[in-house]
Amino acid sequence: MYYEAQVVFVEEIPTKNGVREKKTRRAFLVDCDSVSVAEAKVNEMLKDSPYSFEVKVVKESKIVEVI
Repeated sequence: MYYEAQVVFVEEIPTKNGVREKKTRRAFLVDCDSVSVAEAKVNEMLKDSPYSFEVKVVKESKIVEVI
C-alpha cells in the first residue's frame, strides 16, 4: 500500500532587511502499511536535511502500483 506524505520545508534566506522564511511544499510517496509508519519513514529519511521541515499530511494514495 502507498501513502502520500506532504512535507513543508522552511528555508531561511538572508536579505538586506534581515532573514526571510521561504516555505516549500513537497510530496513523497511511501510504501508501507500505515499512516504512522509512513510519517516515521519520512522523518527518518529527512532527519539530516539542512532545512527545518514538518510533515503536514499523510494520506492513503490512490496509486495502486509503481512500475
